[in-house]
Amino acid sequence: MARVKAKPTETETAPAPAAPSVSPFEAFDTLMSTAAVDSQVRALADSQPDAQTLNTALSEALSSAHQRWGLGLHHLTHEARVSDDGTDILLLTDGREVARINEEYGAIAGAYEPMRSTDENGLSEWAALSDGYRAPADLPASSLKILIEHARDFETHWMSGKGGVHHRVWRKNDTLFVEVNRPVSAQTALSDAAWDVITSIKDRAFQRELMRRSEEVGMLGALLGARHAGAGAALARLPEAHFAVQAVVHTLKNAAGRNADEYRTALKNATAELEEAQGLITKQLGEVLRHGLNR
Repeated sequence: MARVKAKPTETETAPAPAAPSVSPFEAFDTLMSTAAVDSQVRALADSQPDAQTLNTALSEALSSAHQRWGLGLHHLTHEARVSDDGTDILLLTDGREVARINEEYGAIAGAYEPMRSTDENGLSEWAALSDGYRAPADLPASSLKILIEHARDFETHWMSGKGGVHHRVWRKNDTLFVEVNRPVSAQTALSDAAWDVITSIKDRAFQRELMRRSEEVGMLGALLGARHAGAGAALARLPEAHFAVQAVVHTLKNAAGRNADEYRTALKNATAELEEAQGLITKQLGEVLRHGLNR
């Protein structure tokens, strides 16, 4: 005799509640925050602007983020636009889709990695311009002054400065670009933040234990191990685990771009801005890592 299947109860037939979805605009703002870029496209999208206005804002924010991430991809064009169905944001390089904002942040970072080419210091080997004169790194200050004041399109190789900061300058049309860069990978930034967190712990016995563990697994590994088994995986899902502020670019236009004093001021200001931005990011990362470590 066939067994009659019991009728499912209402509880059994009700579908499991869906996990809360994150707006692509909110995810985009979160990604931009890793470059200290306050994009606010979520607020703009809520105001229901036309597609061109929204896509322009997305592209401008992404271009600004690339300048801060310091990936060395100035020779490429970076744009972002909302997908046709409005549920995602496409990240484009030279007009070609390379990633979508709804992908994991690690996948987005991985999409840009093959485009890079870095030297032993972590500095980009790509030229900022597609063509034009490229001056050597040991260019005398007097010669650089002549280039700034009189040359057409040109760029320099990386010149070294204090505290691991390097800089380069280039002109495109009537705009002079001044870039400072201190290579810091996302993992290095997290390790620096972990050091700050561990050294700030008031429980000295706990602090010593973390220091001991760090000899085997590093500062970040020790700190994550003190939280819970899924801490590492949770951190890997955050954009801060894959993107970091490494550079600042200032621009000078027209007459200001042909003034050596203005260039030196821009270089000084950009260096100070980079130090401030990297310090702020370290503090923010520290707050992420500190969560759940109260004892």
